[in-house]
This record gives sequence, C-alpha cells and structure tokens, in this order.
Amino acid sequence: MKYELSHCEIEQVSENVFEGTPKVGIVVDKECVDECWKHWEKTRQEQFGLLINCKNKFSFSFEGAKDAFNHPLQLKTAIFCDENDYQSQNNLRFILQVKEMTLYCWNHKLFYDRNEAIEWLSDV
Repeated sequence: MKYELSHCEIEQVSENVFEGTPKVGIVVDKECVDECWKHWEKTRQEQFGLLINCKNKFSFSFEGAKDAFNHPLQLKTAIFCDENDYQSQNNLRFILQVKEMTLYCWNHKLFYDRNEAIEWLSDV
C-alpha cells in the first residue's frame, strides 16, 4: 500500500515496516512532521518501524529535525542513504545530532544497505 503526502511518499514494506521517501528539494519542517503525525494517527494503531530512503535530495529545518521520527507508535527509524552521497550523509548526521541533544537517538540508525535497514526494523 502506498500513501502520498504533500512532502513524501510512504509505502508499506511489511506488516510493521514502512518506507518514507521525501520529495526532491523538500525542506522537512514542523508542518511536514505534523502532516506525518496526522497520517499515522489515521492509519496505524500498532507500533511500526520507519525506513527513510534518502535517494532524493532534501533537507530538514531545525524544528523538523527535532520533531521528526518521534511519533509514539514509531519504535525505530532506519535512515538509508548511498555511502557515496556525502551531502545526504551530512544532512542525516545533523538530524542524529539534534536527536542526541533531545535524547531521542537510541532508536535511530544510519544504514548504507537498504536490506540491512529493513532487517533491523523488522523486529518491531
């Protein structure tokens, strides 16, 4: 099943794992995060893991990075990007640093292999 939000596409990979792919050039801000939370509240009652696919270039505002991936039902977040894409890696490191500052980093992990990311999320 696929869901189209204003800033990303979300696809169900397995029963409890979803893959979100932000649109090219989007800045994930507080409004984007709020839209995601409304989406999860309408579509999920069970806990889930989320794979963020960074194949498209996008960025986060500070507020977006702070609030993203903290939905109460979202137990784990795997962030997948190409190991040769240094711009995406730097953006993602920024997100993880913001998460560390807010103490929400224990359930977020960066991956360079999509299958490994899905496997890590599968035990939700």
